[in-house]
Amino acid sequence: VSDASGCSMIALLHTGAAKFPPNLLSRSRQAVSLLFPAGVLEGFRSIVSRKLASHGFGASMAAMSSFPPQRYHYFLVLDFEATCDKPQIHPQEIIEFPILKLNGRTMEIESTFHMYVQPVVHPQLTPFCTELTGIIQGMVDGQPSLQQVLERVDEWMAKEGLLDPSVKSIFVTCGDWDLKVMLPGQCQYLGLPVADYFKQWINLKKAYSFAMGSWPKNGLLDMNKGLNLQHIGRPHSGIGE
Repeated sequence: VSDASGCSMIALLHTGAAKFPPNLLSRSRQAVSLLFPAGVLEGFRSIVSRKLASHGFGASMAAMSSFPPQRYHYFLVLDFEATCDKPQIHPQEIIEFPILKLNGRTMEIESTFHMYVQPVVHPQLTPFCTELTGIIQGMVDGQPSLQQVLERVDEWMAKEGLLDPSVKSIFVTCGDWDLKVMLPGQCQYLGLPVADYFKQWINLKKAYSFAMGSWPKNGLLDMNKGLNLQHIGRPHSGIGE
């Protein structure tokens, strides 16, 4: 997620004027206004240009000049991995908890939170889970419980200044599953509270479909393809993707 999705919506801006029909370009400007903070168009054009160039885009950023600023200083890119099998096991439990703190003005990663989590209900990972995620049994054995990991997330959020009311940040996920289904469902099962900062997020699939006019059925892979971006990282690996 760290580089490819960090560039995806910028690439959307960059290619919009040339590739989008007028109605979709207008909608894309509205969608991107949700993702970029005040002043985003100032001071990082060269950085973004280099990122886009590395993914096959030209250096011109002229198409960005007309897009409105928006309110977030930081994007917290999150992608859980959880216990799984075919047929699906219940309840699923989070086994990888990664967060990338992305500066909304520079599009650079400023900090990373990453921990593996010990599953409790189904402590033994299935072969399907290991093949899908690349997470082996030794990675989760003896790791902190979800409760302990959530406590460390809160400590990390405080250390990074993300709990300061004047700092506006929001989680970004590829779909609603992570924060609408997985985390609250497991917290309810374990009797744990869900912090308020986990209750709002940007679903990149929705932003993409609003801007592009089509739903990315295969998630990040479809979004990268639609934006002519090369996928970076291992699919279904939280920190790797």
